Amino acid sequence: MELELTCIRHGATQWNKERRYLGHTDVGILQESLIELAPVKEALKGRSFRKVFCSDLKRCRETLDWIYTVSADQVVFDNRLREMDFGEWEGRTYDQLKHLDTYRNWLSDPESSTPPGGESWGHFQGRIADFMNGLTCFTKEESKDNQLLIVAHGGVIRQIATMTVPGSSFWDFSADPGSLLTLKLTFDGGKWTGYVG
Repeated sequence: MELELTCIRHGATQWNKERRYLGHTDVGILQESLIELAPVKEALKGRSFRKVFCSDLKRCRETLDWIYTVSADQVVFDNRLREMDFGEWEGRTYDQLKHLDTYRNWLSDPESSTPPGGESWGHFQGRIADFMNGLTCFTKEESKDNQLLIVAHGGVIRQIATMTVPGSSFWDFSADPGSLLTLKLTFDGGKWTGYVG
């Protein structure tokens, strides 16, 4: 059975604009980002989704409120869809961190280095995998409508795509604020695989 995921990154925040690391810090979107989200809102007009999943952080909730009307029983606010927790690097920029050995090590090999007080790459991947494994319930229910909407963060969307598109890597996918990425997936051999559609 196929599953179609429409993945949308939240609208831009002030920290995004200032190119600051933004993980679990709970800030809202900029008013001006509503204009940037208009094409996504238009693309979703008239569409229906079997279920809507949204990060529980404010910037994703505000984005969902603006782009798509959904009933309370149809949406799940899921903290597994949060961006990576950057710990002590939250709110800081590349220029503020580039002199730190730990930061440079993390940039070159994020799987073997962790932001101080933050989340390891393995933990981040694990919770995204846990979320994706939970979607197998949709393969057990016969339905012509297997379209899901996910409103989340850039790192989360890239990780979902990396896990499911064979031969891809994390930076192969664009996930700018307010962008939309559609994945068409099949659950086979105990894992989701598919392509960008």
